[in-house]
Amino acid sequence: MQADLAIRAALASDVALLADLIRELAVAEDFPHAVTVTPADLLASLFGPRPAAHALIAEAEGRVAGFAVYYETFATTTGKRGLHLDDLFVRPAFQGRGYGKALLAHVANIARQRHCARFEWWALNTNEAALRFYASVGARRKDELVVHRVQGDAIGKLANGEVNG
Repeated sequence: MQADLAIRAALASDVALLADLIRELAVAEDFPHAVTVTPADLLASLFGPRPAAHALIAEAEGRVAGFAVYYETFATTTGKRGLHLDDLFVRPAFQGRGYGKALLAHVANIARQRHCARFEWWALNTNEAALRFYASVGARRKDELVVHRVQGDAIGKLANGEVNG
């Protein structure tokens, strides 16, 4: 880890900060309209009785430099846990200092400690800088996979069997 960087687990008192960081990431990736998360959502999801995910805060120079959010997965092919990195973001003023790599290494260490068979994440195919960065740390693209998503009212329709085809 960079000598001037501290990475810590997010606290319940950080939920407003995390919501702001998530919005900053969305602006950087050109989809701010997609963000609906509120501090209350994060409080319930990250710090409720059954946390859905965990967050890390990176701090440098007495300021927040970035964050990461991750959660456990399971692979039937290996019968083992995995770790999914949902978000990784370093604020522009702190980019180019190795902080992103340090955050990624921190989450990889968590995966190792939990004996995860894999550590994976998604990246926008338009985010060339992120794709180059991930390749530079040895991550392999999985172009043979296609992400499928059902959201909003479509979840209820699918659950009720209201599908075409």
